[in-house]
Amino acid sequence: MGETKVKKNVAVFANGWNSENLSRYLTGLSKCTPDCTIDYYVFLCHAAYSMTDTEIKSMATIFDLPDLRTFDAAIMFTPGLNFTDIINQLIIKLEQSGIPVLGIGMHHPGFYYVGINNYSGMRQLCDHLIEEHNARDIMFLAGPRENEDSNNRLIALRDSMSAHGIPFNESNIFYTNWEVGTVMFEFGARIRRGDKLPDAFVCANDLIAETISYTLTDNGLPVDSAIVTGFDFMEEGQNFYPSIASVDQRYEIVAEYSVELLQRIFRGEQTDEEMLVDCEFHPGESCGCNCRNDDVRRRSVVRSVPRNYMMTDIVEGRFHAMEKEIIQSVDYEDLKEKLRKLFCQPGLMAPEGNTFYIMLDPHIVDFSLSDIETYPQYRYADVMDTFVAKRDGKAIEAGVIPTSQLFPDSAPEGPNHIYFFVPTYYESYVCGYIVLTDCINWLPSRYFHMCESRFTRALVSYRRNMQLTALNTKLSMLMEKDSLTFVKNRTAYDRYIKKTEMQMLSGDFEPFAVVCFDINNLKPVNDALGHEAGDEYIKKCCKLICNTFKHSPVFRIGGDEFVAIAVHDDYQHRFEYLQAMRNRMEDLRNDTSISPIDRISVASGMADCFEHVGDDFSAIFRRADTRMYDNKRLMKADMR
Repeated sequence: MGETKVKKNVAVFANGWNSENLSRYLTGLSKCTPDCTIDYYVFLCHAAYSMTDTEIKSMATIFDLPDLRTFDAAIMFTPGLNFTDIINQLIIKLEQSGIPVLGIGMHHPGFYYVGINNYSGMRQLCDHLIEEHNARDIMFLAGPRENEDSNNRLIALRDSMSAHGIPFNESNIFYTNWEVGTVMFEFGARIRRGDKLPDAFVCANDLIAETISYTLTDNGLPVDSAIVTGFDFMEEGQNFYPSIASVDQRYEIVAEYSVELLQRIFRGEQTDEEMLVDCEFHPGESCGCNCRNDDVRRRSVVRSVPRNYMMTDIVEGRFHAMEKEIIQSVDYEDLKEKLRKLFCQPGLMAPEGNTFYIMLDPHIVDFSLSDIETYPQYRYADVMDTFVAKRDGKAIEAGVIPTSQLFPDSAPEGPNHIYFFVPTYYESYVCGYIVLTDCINWLPSRYFHMCESRFTRALVSYRRNMQLTALNTKLSMLMEKDSLTFVKNRTAYDRYIKKTEMQMLSGDFEPFAVVCFDINNLKPVNDALGHEAGDEYIKKCCKLICNTFKHSPVFRIGGDEFVAIAVHDDYQHRFEYLQAMRNRMEDLRNDTSISPIDRISVASGMADCFEHVGDDFSAIFRRADTRMYDNKRLMKADMR
């Protein structure tokens, strides 16, 4: 029998907004990785500049989730990560891990490097604009100031213009931070002011290029008022009208190099620490070239539009159902049950796939009742509770597991898988994560972010609902509590009766006895010592009743009337306890050394639920009440 090969585990850190490039890269990894050799664990952060610092930090905590000591290698997919602080923190984590690290698109000492020569493709683009289209005044719409990829593209533009003897004005750089709204408002305002348009808008990505094209036409200018180019060679940009002249970064080739590098590392072979892929410029209609047969492509895309809408509706419907179940959950266990029922129905063809996990911090059981500041901030708990777990369509019962395990089962053998991890959080409390499997096609459609945002949004409503439920419960308790004695009041008693009557009708109820009480001598105490003394006398009588039936509900149903429902152990010893109470009152009555308000006297009568077949609660109460008045007459006779 041959030796069983255990697959390697490789962690991948990426920003989900760079979805198409990441999709191309992961598709390349999947195609190039030999069967049954590597599982990829993709930790997705969807941080964007328009978000708050709290949102960004909570999202980025997904990069802290894996214990890298349990991995064989890691890939840092730098394009799109954007935030310097996030990148630096991730670098520190990777340096400390001691495992091989591949930096995609970023040099760092000690890491293997698979790079993309952005300069070459951008230089081709800029030379083309100047030489073929006579562009002289060129506006560069950059990404963030600190973004290395964007800055390399700017260097290529400057070098191209310099080589052609064209001056480049620094005012022709506009930093977009990848925000299309910023581009739309700024350049819309410039056009309306009558500012002169440049010959060409060279954009740091295709989405910004599309935004500029829309801004031109939205403000009444022809679509060819200026040359517009992009970068990344996205599907959407290729299908756009006019098709975007762009640069293909060839991420499929980058992935092929990555797999080749990983295989050499795992075999212990000596390997180059750097591999570089040249970009390739593709002219398009947006720069005045028509060389791609774009109309054929657009017809194919238009045909796919209804299907894409259908799939979006299916996925949105699924996550809308998830959001609804979270919001409607009444507590922790109900939340767990609802989510399991939704996602683990046998035989269900689910858009999230047959292998799917929702892992949550067990602290969430109390998070609706606690100050959020008392919870762990921007970090995962040491353990996770398995809310939903299914592999290959079968539900898994797992409970609480160490967070380092990530999910409750694993597939160390068999086909390769790509696991995607997205965070769930409430403000700074990072309360868990969702794991989806082999859904590379979800990246361009942004379904991962949809899942994350729907769950996170639902947590806000869930917490608010839990707080309202807790407040309503507290108010209900206050409404059902007697303000003098703090036992339950008449309102609570009426509700208790209704519940008991329903149980008696169904035949499913615990044995009980009704014990009626009426305080003696209250008027003489009030008349002689005042109403404050009378209130104290009532409280002392109530305390005696509660101490007699310690494990049963006690109600004050009138000024001097009480009812106890003897249940469980109190029911088993009801005669003994009631007689002990009467003996205690007899001792107090004969003790002349104590004050009148300490000589408490309470008449009582008790009736059992099983004394007469067919009795309802009212009949039992009437029998107990009659016996209480019989006892009251005897006690008055003894006092004469």
